[in-house]
Amino acid sequence: MRVCGGFLGMVIVPCLSVVSLVSLAMPDEAKAGAFAIREQSAYGQGMSFAGEAVCGDSIAGTFWNSAVVTCAQGLVVEGSLSGIFPKSDITTNSFPGSLFGPGSPFGNFGDPGDIGEAALVPATTIAYGINDRWSVGVTVNAPFGLSTDANYNSASQIYGRKSEVFSMNFNPVIGYRINEVFALAAGVQIQYFDVKLTQAISPFPTAPSAELNGDDVGLGFTAGILITPGPDTEIGIGFRSGIEHSIDGSLTIPAVAQIPVSVEPSLPAMVSASFRQRITQEFTLLGTAEWTNWSEFGTFPVINDLTGTPATALPFEYDDGWFFSLGGEYAFNDQWTVRGGVGWEVSPVSDQVRSVRLPDDDRLWLSAGASYAFNDRLTFNFGYSFLTTFGTGIDIAPGNPAYVAPVTFSGDVDAQVHILSAGLKYQFGAAPAPDSEPMVYKQ
Repeated sequence: MRVCGGFLGMVIVPCLSVVSLVSLAMPDEAKAGAFAIREQSAYGQGMSFAGEAVCGDSIAGTFWNSAVVTCAQGLVVEGSLSGIFPKSDITTNSFPGSLFGPGSPFGNFGDPGDIGEAALVPATTIAYGINDRWSVGVTVNAPFGLSTDANYNSASQIYGRKSEVFSMNFNPVIGYRINEVFALAAGVQIQYFDVKLTQAISPFPTAPSAELNGDDVGLGFTAGILITPGPDTEIGIGFRSGIEHSIDGSLTIPAVAQIPVSVEPSLPAMVSASFRQRITQEFTLLGTAEWTNWSEFGTFPVINDLTGTPATALPFEYDDGWFFSLGGEYAFNDQWTVRGGVGWEVSPVSDQVRSVRLPDDDRLWLSAGASYAFNDRLTFNFGYSFLTTFGTGIDIAPGNPAYVAPVTFSGDVDAQVHILSAGLKYQFGAAPAPDSEPMVYKQ
């Protein structure tokens, strides 16, 4: 936030006092594009989420495509826990006109450093096939999130110190199998979203932090279709709607004021399309293409609830995000299946809008995983992914929506992520036997 001379009628400090709180949720180079979290399935993790919107031997795809719920026979519970271990090291560059950095007036008094923080992400899917037509289920997970922490004193401190975002999404769904080829489903999203952001009130060392925090519960929906033209082929298309949040909270400026504020960000919609094709009895090929409507995530005014006028704005100006992956799995026997996949993520964060809170960029995914079936009911899934970016830089200067004159910042980002996921799937029992042969081809 930029405050020049006064705020709420008070004379405070010069124009560098508080600089735009430019993020609601900023991950390091982890998870999915911008601050979305992709880690919703240990089964899918091992293939870079190739085939995420179809069934295979998992019901966790219900997150991406509600129609996957129709693959359950009887009651099936699947859960996963993913550990995300990021490195996102930001070093300061010299930059023409910069106040900080090598050779600049104030020198390079501190790099932002490694802003990434490790995190654990749980996800749970429950599905019940009532009969050969109707199914119900629910997913409980965290589709958005972040925890980053820059060095307290750094050349970028007015553009961000600590960022924390937490979300929890509850998504009940109901599915209907039309015939042996087509199945449909839809559901409701109930999403809790909480944010806390801090940054220095001036660019000088030991300056105290301003803080923005708030939370909200928003609603959305999901829908999907599953096409099974034969026992060896699955095609799935899923839609998750955007969710408009109305966040109520406060903006605290040390020794100046604490005011109630509100902001209404719109989290993006997403479309996922996947296929699964069994090539031989042992080998199966899978693929995914995913689009996320991040271009709707523009600039959001932060309203001072005492006056009804904008106190500041949160500028993002993202582009749409894309994700593509291709993977395969090989069944050695009835117990062991191994898998692997490669993915490419087109980040919604362009060079022109990249910030210290979000040094996000296009990234390569490399993944491997395995499943072990203890018996017909219990299966253990494991997945590992390595993510890396290439040549990422930050230039906060005129033209970047985060920029507040006269403080510029330029830095290089060395970013990579290791993700470990483990999960269990348990099949409690088959659905009641229909009068005729069941119309589904698997589990």
